[in-house]
Amino acid sequence: MPRFLMLPLLVAVIAGNAAAADQGIEFFEKQVRPILVEHCYECHSAEMDVQGGLRLDWQQGIVAGGDSGPAIVKGKPHESLLIKAIEYLDRQLQMPPQNAIPVAQQTTLKRWIKMGAPDPRTTAPGETEGPQGMSVAEGRQFWSFQPVVAPPIPRIDSAFVQTPIDAFVLQQLQQQGLDPAPPADKSTLIRRATQDLIGLPATEQQVADYLSDESANAFCKVIERLLASHHHGQHWGRHWLDVARYADSNGLDENIGFGNAWRYRDYVIDAFNADKPYDRFLIEQLAGDLLPAASDETITATGFLQLGPKVLAEPDIEKLHLDTIDEQLDTVGKAFLGMTLGCVRCHDHKFDPIKQTDYYSLAAIFRSTQTFGERKNGAIKFWYEHSVGSDQDKERIAAVDKQLAALKSAASSFRNKAISELRQQARTQAADYLVACLHFEPNASLKQVDKIAQPLNLHPRVLLHCRSHLEFHREDPFFKDWHRLAKEATPDALRKHYSELFEHAEDAFAQAQQQTPKTKRLTDPTLEAARAALDDHSGFLAVPSVDAFAFDSETLTEHHRLLSIARAFETTAPDLPELMGVCDGEITNTMPVMIRGSHHNPGAAVQRGFPEVMRWSNQPVAFPDNASGRLELAQWIAAPEHPLTARVMVNRVWAWHFGQGLVASTENFGVMGQRPANQPLLDWLAAYFVRSGWSVKALHRIILNSSTWQMASTHADASHCQSIDPKNQLHWRQNLRRLQAEQIRDAILSVCGRLDPSVGGKTLPLRNRQFVFNHTSEDHTTYDSLRRAVYLPVIRNNLYSLFTEFDYPDPTMPTGVRSQTTVAPQALVLLNDPLILDSATALARRITRDSPHSTVSQIRELYSRCLARSPNEHERRLATAFLEKDIANPVQRLAMLCQAILCSHEFMYVN
Repeated sequence: MPRFLMLPLLVAVIAGNAAAADQGIEFFEKQVRPILVEHCYECHSAEMDVQGGLRLDWQQGIVAGGDSGPAIVKGKPHESLLIKAIEYLDRQLQMPPQNAIPVAQQTTLKRWIKMGAPDPRTTAPGETEGPQGMSVAEGRQFWSFQPVVAPPIPRIDSAFVQTPIDAFVLQQLQQQGLDPAPPADKSTLIRRATQDLIGLPATEQQVADYLSDESANAFCKVIERLLASHHHGQHWGRHWLDVARYADSNGLDENIGFGNAWRYRDYVIDAFNADKPYDRFLIEQLAGDLLPAASDETITATGFLQLGPKVLAEPDIEKLHLDTIDEQLDTVGKAFLGMTLGCVRCHDHKFDPIKQTDYYSLAAIFRSTQTFGERKNGAIKFWYEHSVGSDQDKERIAAVDKQLAALKSAASSFRNKAISELRQQARTQAADYLVACLHFEPNASLKQVDKIAQPLNLHPRVLLHCRSHLEFHREDPFFKDWHRLAKEATPDALRKHYSELFEHAEDAFAQAQQQTPKTKRLTDPTLEAARAALDDHSGFLAVPSVDAFAFDSETLTEHHRLLSIARAFETTAPDLPELMGVCDGEITNTMPVMIRGSHHNPGAAVQRGFPEVMRWSNQPVAFPDNASGRLELAQWIAAPEHPLTARVMVNRVWAWHFGQGLVASTENFGVMGQRPANQPLLDWLAAYFVRSGWSVKALHRIILNSSTWQMASTHADASHCQSIDPKNQLHWRQNLRRLQAEQIRDAILSVCGRLDPSVGGKTLPLRNRQFVFNHTSEDHTTYDSLRRAVYLPVIRNNLYSLFTEFDYPDPTMPTGVRSQTTVAPQALVLLNDPLILDSATALARRITRDSPHSTVSQIRELYSRCLARSPNEHERRLATAFLEKDIANPVQRLAMLCQAILCSHEFMYVN
């Protein structure tokens, strides 16, 4: 590989590692530290107590561990004592000792350890700590909190300067003694522009038309054609959906379908197509329901606040609400302000001039916002949705719900009956189970136990559990007898003892109830212990809770059949028309600061408000008494005077055009973020953005018409330039970029003639609020639709495999710039994925139909469709030699060649 390609790849890896480190620290601050504070500090911190020699209040304390050894093994959660303790798998090691922490928090700690346990607490409490954040006065001197002022455009006499962008870029290059790369050729420009603006490859005809257009505004016409295409919103809307952490399911432990999330997706696509002013776009997403002329469209926009993952079954309702507010604040901060507000829940920001009081002033606004509705499913609380259905719709859906309830009831009744029969059978064989337990040890394998159970017609898993129960309840008075008899008596004597005891207990209870129907207990303690043991569904005769372990194959098959009927009906059943969004709830003017982020430890209350360092007026904010304040917050963020809003969005657009932002850390404009590579350019673009009416398409025009964007991706003196600016932050050439996951898929479908042009609508194959995984823990979501990738379902915890291989972002958090990896499995996917194989075959058949007899014509058409050019002589000879090989049949040979071109560097990358 040429050196000029290797170094950028190495730089990308280093940058990716740095970004991962930042995300790890943020994950600790938001997710891990609150768990440790809530559950562990009481016994394992210097401030409270240090039991077992283990301190969990600083990094080295966790690594060193306590009397039992290191608490964690970085990267290996299942080898870490901390995880063993919180999972309660070892009776001698259970922490916290009172009760196990929730499963969701256990999962968080495992994920943290698997990440390498990033932890910024490098000094022990009481020692001199590191940075404690800026004061507000210091913060106002920091570059990102200063007002946006358009700097003067540098005066440079050069043909390179076609737009003000070029003047700012060339000035920095000249200061470093660098020259910009030459312009890219016209063929490269149109392919780059087409992928950049609509995410699809240019056709050969489009390339030919542009190449033959000698007018001065030929490229401007290309830009306008692409901006007017409905494909533009599909491609650029997908960029924003990364920021909005868009998904079609909740994820986490309750992975339930967001049946109306598609409405927000379509809203975003339409907004980018219509060039909705960004300030209006922002306001609608934060407070579209509160606008004077609120509509279904603006209410749908508030889905932005609903899309985050939630622990829907969290039993602590107050914690659920505060965790949701934290996720919303974190997303708003990153998406619109480039600020890590989530780090301030437990303490003042360690680096930025954001105080904990600022956080709770904002949180009070969202505290007055209703995110959850009244609907529940057991312990699961559902999100709020605005109903827009008519009375007829409600009647129709009520009838559907009644049918669905009947189908689910049939499956549930069958299961309950089967479980009841298993329990009754085990109850009648209680003495047999206790005798059979004499023949194996508690640590016996299921296979060994099965050999004992089968001849006796006992359930092997019930028998295995019975032996474990006896072992773990040695001190229970009732089971002490078993251990005594196991040593002293014969199996027959033990059977006789328990058979008579259970029979007497049941007879006595029946007689007692006959005399007094409300009898709950027997007066004889021995008989009562026997009766209670028999009736305890989680006791020594417990039936496995997992159906596959409890039922025989025939019963399990029938239960699955009934469940499948219900699920199939539910999957295709219509939903009540609803808009996934938020509304105002009970209004509160204040909110207490939660000490260490714990709602169990509220401190002084603070008024609703905005972070002081970002405010440009000392006048107090006037919030209405009858509204949450979200509209005022949105208008404040969208104000032209705000120091961050325009800068952050301009930086995003730049990053989506160049592969990296002028500020590389697109979600962090704070102290720990990267400094602008060219702040004068960033500020000029931010001011221009506001002057243009917050028009994103105006940014596209000025960027794509610049010499900076139109440069070639190669440079005659690349080694010298790289020695001074290895990351190309000064833009001495254009960046070579691989297509993103969706572009790869859509490009393949497009050139093969398979892309479905349908737009909009629901594509999630689930009813609203339906569980993603079925009774066999399978996700039956399919990705065989041939529509553009933006319309494919995004299932948290189980993303489309083709996308995950090509660096699809985590849909639980805002992502401004996707990472880019180059690993061997990507090549395997391109060789074996059915979509690519089917597309290559379809393309081969199409070419064969158009040119049935001429190999030369087939090769030319293949290159024309895929690469929008003709093959050179060397390529033609290689392709001809391959097609003339005596392997497979002609269509299969051509399909192999098609696949090779589809996987080629030229097809997968944009120069």
